[in-house]
Amino acid sequence: MNSNNEKERLEVFELLTSGLHKDKEIFATVLNQIGRLRNTESNELEDREILTQSLHSNGISETVLLQMWNVTEENLDTLVSALNVYKKEEASITWHEFMTVKENNEVHIPFSVAVQNIYDAFENIDKELAEFARNAIERGWIDAEPRDNKAPGGFCAPFFSEKESRISMRYDGSSDSVRVLAHELGHAWHFYNMSFEQSTSFLDDYLPMSTAESASIFFETVLINYLIQTTDSIDIKKSLLSWKIRNSFNYVMAIRASFEFEKNFYEKCKEGPLSADEIEKLSIVAQEKAYRNALSQYQPLVWMKYVQFYIADVPFYNYPYTFGYLVSFSLLEIAQESKSTFHSKYKEFFRETGKASVEELMKKHFEIDITSYAFWDKAYKQISKDIDEYLRLI
Repeated sequence: MNSNNEKERLEVFELLTSGLHKDKEIFATVLNQIGRLRNTESNELEDREILTQSLHSNGISETVLLQMWNVTEENLDTLVSALNVYKKEEASITWHEFMTVKENNEVHIPFSVAVQNIYDAFENIDKELAEFARNAIERGWIDAEPRDNKAPGGFCAPFFSEKESRISMRYDGSSDSVRVLAHELGHAWHFYNMSFEQSTSFLDDYLPMSTAESASIFFETVLINYLIQTTDSIDIKKSLLSWKIRNSFNYVMAIRASFEFEKNFYEKCKEGPLSADEIEKLSIVAQEKAYRNALSQYQPLVWMKYVQFYIADVPFYNYPYTFGYLVSFSLLEIAQESKSTFHSKYKEFFRETGKASVEELMKKHFEIDITSYAFWDKAYKQISKDIDEYLRLI
């Protein structure tokens, strides 16, 4: 899928889709069973909706979630205008074409350079962040070798009593692998701060994903902004901005589609099991809404590809990423405006993970009301600035 040959990329994509079609009824059976189990537990044992359980686990209210999606809906035109740029001179673009866009000057960053960039970027926020990253890398917390038997993406495992973590990832020099490295260091930093305070998270084995992704995505946002601001090359800046904008489509549009699909799937499950074709229709409708019909074709069988849908004890393993992504913009703005006081507040915020709702902790440490329209709209204003700068450069 990463081949430079467009025809080869399409052939692999079609082979993957064809292979998945052969097993779609098996996956549909499993997904139906998970949906039935969740609905049974929700309605008979706890008498509350599946989404309500998820919101409680994430320490946020339905008001916050609805406001986040409401502001997202009102800002979709901005994202769609950027998406249209990737059509080039074509009348339309498919999901596959969009996801496999190749830049003329894609950045390749050696691991040693990425590490130095991370140190420098984090030091702009606070020296302690840079020293934490340096310590993690020099003490061998990170296995970044791109072995074939490694899963894609990254993973961070905490060892609270030792105040350490271990990170596994496949570093290949791409902008995205640099992002993953920063992302996982953000998780490690979060776990490190949690280890100093015996919060309810330790007692209940409970870690709100909304807080966890706010930590990790903040780190990756700090890094990518630093790379964009410090490069002297217009071509590299264009490539990084393009990557950052396409990343926003993933955090906002793709994840919203997953959320809408899952919500609608559980509702339909109450009436009885769904066929694979019925599940696929729900998935396509959710994508059409999330992308505002901007694509000519959408990702097929996404409900088979996302392992998160099959984690039996964690419903809605999606919207916390959008939450963390948008929150990171506000945290970064606070860091830039109040550099002398931000770091101590930031540490305390993550140290108290699980001791109160995320809404309460944001208000306590940053005096932010995350139920407000203005809070979420501020993030989209920054995304809009990135889009404007990219359009100016091309």
